[in-house]
Amino acid sequence: MPTKHIVKSYDEDLDMLKSRLSEMGKEAEDQISKAGRALQNRDGGMADVIIVCDEKVNVLQQEVEEHGIRILATRQPMAQDLRYVIAGLKVASELERIADYAANIARHVSDLDHQLDMDHPIDAINEMAELTKGMLADIMVAFSKVDAQRAIAVWHRDDQIDQIYADLLSDLRTRMSEDSDNIRSYTGLIFIARCCERIGDHITNIAENVHYIEHGKTYIDGNVALS
Repeated sequence: MPTKHIVKSYDEDLDMLKSRLSEMGKEAEDQISKAGRALQNRDGGMADVIIVCDEKVNVLQQEVEEHGIRILATRQPMAQDLRYVIAGLKVASELERIADYAANIARHVSDLDHQLDMDHPIDAINEMAELTKGMLADIMVAFSKVDAQRAIAVWHRDDQIDQIYADLLSDLRTRMSEDSDNIRSYTGLIFIARCCERIGDHITNIAENVHYIEHGKTYIDGNVALS
């Protein structure tokens, strides 16, 4: 977090931005949890709740954008303060997209045939979802504390999600070639898995922004040193 300022109201503005982003992060994490449960139980009712709750994240994003722009206009922040506000606006966008992907997972639960044996791919997708939840919780701590080293550790954890996704795609494509009658279910699982993979990518984007706040440069593809 940027250092304290002589003008107390300036710190209050930055704290409000931090608070709204933290709330967005918790809402997005909750959406991922609900999406995972809806998939595990093939629960269309839970899916409908997730889609409705997505609007709360959209409202929070709008509040963050309005507050961030007001800080830029009235406080004219410099150095790390400026980077924090700019990164905060980007992080809000990433969190909104994460919540959207969770809602998209819910929308495709209805594509799945309840009679079809899909335990293995669903377990793999839920493993991806659990990994993204942990990454999201940790990256929001890193953002709150402006801890670039913690953020980049999270960035590298995305490799595990990518590996599970690649293995799952191979499995589902084999199933599709051998069981063409259930193409819709397998296609739905591929879409859901892709949503989890994209959530991981958006979390890495947040990690890059944390690095930017602390160091003034973005961590891209492991090419920038941690220190």
